[in-house]
Amino acid sequence: MKLTSNNSSVKFDTLAVDSGYACYVSGEGEIAFSPCIADTSSFVAIENSCPFWCRPFWGSSLSELPEKIQALLIKNGDSYTYFMPICDSVYKTLIRGKEGGFEFYMYSNCSSVTVCERQLAFICVEGDEPLSLTKKAAAIACKLLDNGLKLREEKTVADVFNYLGWCSWDSMQIRVNHEGLMEKVREFKQKNVPVHFAVIDDMWADVPNLNEIPADVDFNKMVGMMHASKMRSFAGDPKRFPKGMKAAVEDMKNAGISAVGIWFPTTGYWAGLAPDGSEAERQRDNTITLPNGQVIVAPEEQKAARYFDDLCARAKEWGGDFVKIDNQGFHQRYEDIAPIGESARAIQRGIDAAADKHFDGALINCMGMPSECMFNRTSTVSRASGDFMPEDRAWFASHLLQCSYNGLLQGQFYVNDWDMWWTDDEQAVKNSLCRAISGGPIYVSDKIGRTNPEILKPLCLDDGRIIRPDESATPTADCLVVNPIKSEKIFKVRNRIGENGVCAVFNINAENKPVSGTLTSADIGIADGDYVYYEYFTKQTGVLRAGEALNITLADNDELRLYSLMPKLGDSEEYRGRKDLFMGCGVIE
Repeated sequence: MKLTSNNSSVKFDTLAVDSGYACYVSGEGEIAFSPCIADTSSFVAIENSCPFWCRPFWGSSLSELPEKIQALLIKNGDSYTYFMPICDSVYKTLIRGKEGGFEFYMYSNCSSVTVCERQLAFICVEGDEPLSLTKKAAAIACKLLDNGLKLREEKTVADVFNYLGWCSWDSMQIRVNHEGLMEKVREFKQKNVPVHFAVIDDMWADVPNLNEIPADVDFNKMVGMMHASKMRSFAGDPKRFPKGMKAAVEDMKNAGISAVGIWFPTTGYWAGLAPDGSEAERQRDNTITLPNGQVIVAPEEQKAARYFDDLCARAKEWGGDFVKIDNQGFHQRYEDIAPIGESARAIQRGIDAAADKHFDGALINCMGMPSECMFNRTSTVSRASGDFMPEDRAWFASHLLQCSYNGLLQGQFYVNDWDMWWTDDEQAVKNSLCRAISGGPIYVSDKIGRTNPEILKPLCLDDGRIIRPDESATPTADCLVVNPIKSEKIFKVRNRIGENGVCAVFNINAENKPVSGTLTSADIGIADGDYVYYEYFTKQTGVLRAGEALNITLADNDELRLYSLMPKLGDSEEYRGRKDLFMGCGVIE
């Protein structure tokens, strides 16, 4: 494929790879270049829609692509072309639309760095199976970057995330406190809900401004005030945790929670560390002061390593079993301080090394979907969506699309975390099914007194162990390049458990119209053959033979289906899995 640039200094060095090529770029000044490819409306892109999250994008022309595209899948008849821009050691490459098509552009985030010396810019692969292309490109990236990045299938999930969990955020938000945590733990025991782990989320630490926020303040205003606040001390807030964090963790464990996770952002708190606080003094050698006065971790490997090691060590001393580290996509704050590839490598290596040392890798990465974060991690679990929004039907559809399509890119490298949710929300069954098929951790955020145990029963065994599919869930191939909200067709999300396939089917039509479509074993990505299937909601069973399809119609947004396919054994047409569990094909009766 020919590449052209208006900058005469730009040089391309292409390397042939499996079913495509990798492109290295050198040049000076502003670097942008375009491939010679026909415009089309048959595509889906993964857009870095804000500094922290990604979502799918469809349009009528490639020229409509937004500024920050991190992956682009184009359909050409029966074949596909997949472009994956890369963040290398210094420069980051993205895609954006331009007249007549699209272009790649590269930047360092540092005005003093104007010379690009042979940076891996993008990988392009072609073929007729789009889901295999995304994995193939990811494997090539791991090999060529050679920086510790691995495919999801090469990683081990910390055992704590193999069980049902709970998070304090939607329950208590910034008013999380010792007694509230204990009340919720006692509720789980009373209701016989096998919650194994709990996350003490935003914000347990000493951030004085938070205690001044009125209890009845508007949510968006509260978030704005949080993001303007700074941490004084990495210790429990003296009003809400009067006995300290160690006592809170110990009490939760004594009351039945097996593992406790500690949340904190990369920056200490959203606006950094209070300059006159004890934490800023403690971290003086590991931080920098930005032009706006914020004190945050320095983008240098040794300093970042010491900073995260110190924070994680204290969480471990309190009895913490893992950490959730938020606000990872914050590298725009290092503009003109360090090149984006260097700052990302320093921060992500510091986070991963500390989690490996103190928690054997038990870590939830959060707000870290920009490519500079994604291509520089070695850890396993990473959030795949913006925050859960309770009691919001429109939000559900956008969340479903965001998480499933992010399986195409981030899900190749990481176990995608589809976030917490409520068991008494009107979308509770849909949300629970999404988490079951996601392949990621499953944890709720119910308010005190509001957990519905019945919603949780299809998700786990009696001891709280979940049945985890083998991959990060993705849409089926036939759903990729059409917007499911507008297509008037069913939307299918697939995964695999060994040789078994699972597919959740939704109606997310924007006008709540009936939708129809078909399902085959090929859609799910399992081997050709005859399968016994079971549909969870209608209890229908049958045999789906090779080459056959199931016809499905969903009347409205509230109808959904879950199909599990198990290879047919001899003459038997019996479904051998647990029919009371969403992922029951992973548990043989």
